[in-house]
Amino acid sequence: MKKTRRAVGYVCEIPIPGTELVISKEFQKQRMLSYARWEKIELVDVVEDEAYTEDFMSQPGIRRILDCNPDVDTLLVERVWCLSRRKGDLEPFLQVLDQRNIQLVSSSYLWDCLSQQVRHRYLGIQAEKRRKAAQAFEKEPHERKAA
Repeated sequence: MKKTRRAVGYVCEIPIPGTELVISKEFQKQRMLSYARWEKIELVDVVEDEAYTEDFMSQPGIRRILDCNPDVDTLLVERVWCLSRRKGDLEPFLQVLDQRNIQLVSSSYLWDCLSQQVRHRYLGIQAEKRRKAAQAFEKEPHERKAA
């Protein structure tokens, strides 16, 4: 039986550069809740910060997430942009999440470079885990026969 993923969500007001538009926290929460229901993810908490900042690692909500309960395996965001729009800024954060076995998941399937890079990062990690599990499974019967 597949283990139910447990997630903490993160939202903040996201301005759209070059416009007066803002992606509201409420809109993001609605999208995340729908996604969590669809994907059967248990959303245990949604952490909020007021507004997007370039220095997202200093945001109180992000600090709280980094200190979160160890039984959470997913950080759910509506879009990666709520954290950063630059991979160089996001990479150290992703490494911290990796150390805690927390996967960053976006409820919106966007095609900007950063969103694709984050998706591909985790697809590669999951593929590697499946490959190692398959190798271990193939090896196991041979070890039993030898014993």
